[in-house]
Amino acid sequence: MITVLAYYDRISVFHTITPFFLKKYRRLFRFTQSIDFCLKRDKNKTLFMERLFLSRDPRDMRQDEFDVLQKLRDRYETIVFFNGQPEAGPNRLDVLPFVDRFFDKSVFSNPENYRKPLYGKNLFADYYHKKYGVVDEKEYFFKTPVPVESAERVELSWNIGTAGYPRLDFPQRLGAVIARAGFPDMGRLFKERPFTKPANFAGENRKIAVHARIDPVICQSIAYQRILFLQRIAEKQAAKETFLTGLTSQKQYYRELLDAKITLSPFGWGEVCHRDFEAVIYGSLLLKPDMSHIKTYPDIYIPYETYIPLGWDGNDFFEKVDFYLSNEAERRRVAQNAFEQYQKELAGLADRFGKLFDLN
Repeated sequence: MITVLAYYDRISVFHTITPFFLKKYRRLFRFTQSIDFCLKRDKNKTLFMERLFLSRDPRDMRQDEFDVLQKLRDRYETIVFFNGQPEAGPNRLDVLPFVDRFFDKSVFSNPENYRKPLYGKNLFADYYHKKYGVVDEKEYFFKTPVPVESAERVELSWNIGTAGYPRLDFPQRLGAVIARAGFPDMGRLFKERPFTKPANFAGENRKIAVHARIDPVICQSIAYQRILFLQRIAEKQAAKETFLTGLTSQKQYYRELLDAKITLSPFGWGEVCHRDFEAVIYGSLLLKPDMSHIKTYPDIYIPYETYIPLGWDGNDFFEKVDFYLSNEAERRRVAQNAFEQYQKELAGLADRFGKLFDLN
């Protein structure tokens, strides 16, 4: 049996621990939130650590956390670490000396990016800082804390697309509370219903041209991309008829996605966003800043086949919006491709998970 030391939040309970609860594998895992249990009472020899060290400043590991890692290293024969951070980047590589395998939700397509000191600890924050002079209230350059060859040990696990859609706010919050009370199986009973194929994909009968309800995050360098697109929309007088902006309730948000030809989904705390998968399952065409700098799974980011990439500066934004609003057949093709690609990726999750850890 394998021990899973987990930090139960909504991302964990309804997304990242999903593969562990697949019927084929659930019996192989014992879940705990207790580091004390792992150090003093656990009889297993293999430990999976999932979303640990998240409830603090994400930039630097504290000495007491390194002390815990060392004690766990001394206790277990094998340790597998699942990085809980949302973005691709060098963050958390300082745990590499303590673990046998290290997994990220997304990895850089170009390994050279792991060599760079990155402002705000990710590539897109670094880009906007250098090009537009965006600065954070607390500035930070993340320097790779280990020899760059160690970055070759970073493996791709899975992203938030594994499950959890459509998201239901109160049930998911309640499920996380139940999981933290020691009952993750019961907490996951509040998961989503299986989504069904949309009645139409991005068709002309949809009333909303471009869904762009975007809530800027609080960190300036990370939020800048969202702000940039919202400013472009605000400055274009004609955009008022084309783009649906502002905030709304979750129920209304989902109703709108069902009625949207195109959905704009800039990066959030990480490149991969809930909105990406929500757009796809509701049959809306996904319009998103270029994702070619990362590899991720489930992968719904095939340019011009499952999504439409935008330049990070947004210079091609209105050109592409106009083109796809004027070309229904192409819009529908890409939206349907995305739905089918997502279904295909999810269907392969069990086999992929088993092969990663030799569980089959």
